[in-house]
Amino acid sequence: MQPGTDFPYRMLAAVLREQAADMAPGERLPSVTALCQAYGLSVKTVRKAVRLLADEGLVRVVPGLGTFRL
Repeated sequence: MQPGTDFPYRMLAAVLREQAADMAPGERLPSVTALCQAYGLSVKTVRKAVRLLADEGLVRVVPGLGTFRL
């Protein structure tokens, strides 16, 4: 991700959209912790990106289980 081009959560959401496109429905996305470590972002930023995808109907967040491709 290049700094200064867009909000970090939007940039991460774009990356996750691309990853989700290659996933089967029901497949689990990486955990919030794993995404924080992989991209050097805060938990708040990662959760905001995931929430954006959930609002778009691309993923479903199941508390305690993870985030799944719809």
